[in-house]
Amino acid sequence: MISQRAKQLLLKKLSHRIKTIRKSKNLSQQAMAKKCGMDFGSYSNIENGKRNVTIFTLQRIVKELKISFDELFNFKGY
Repeated sequence: MISQRAKQLLLKKLSHRIKTIRKSKNLSQQAMAKKCGMDFGSYSNIENGKRNVTIFTLQRIVKELKISFDELFNFKGY
C-alpha cells in the first residue's frame, strides 16, 4: 500500500509538471481551465497539488497542452 506521504509527493510532482508545461506554452490558469472545461478553482487546486486528479481530467489536460502522458509523467530532474 502506498503511504500518505508518497501520495502527497506524487501529487506535488504532477502538479508542478502541469504548471511548468502550461507556463512554457504561455497559457494562464484561467485559459487552461476554460480549455479543459473546468472551473478555475478546480484547475487551480490541481496545479497546487490540493486535488487528486482523475485519469479523465488528465486526458483533457494532456490534450490541451498537446503533450503525451509520457511527457507529463517525465519527472526527471524534479
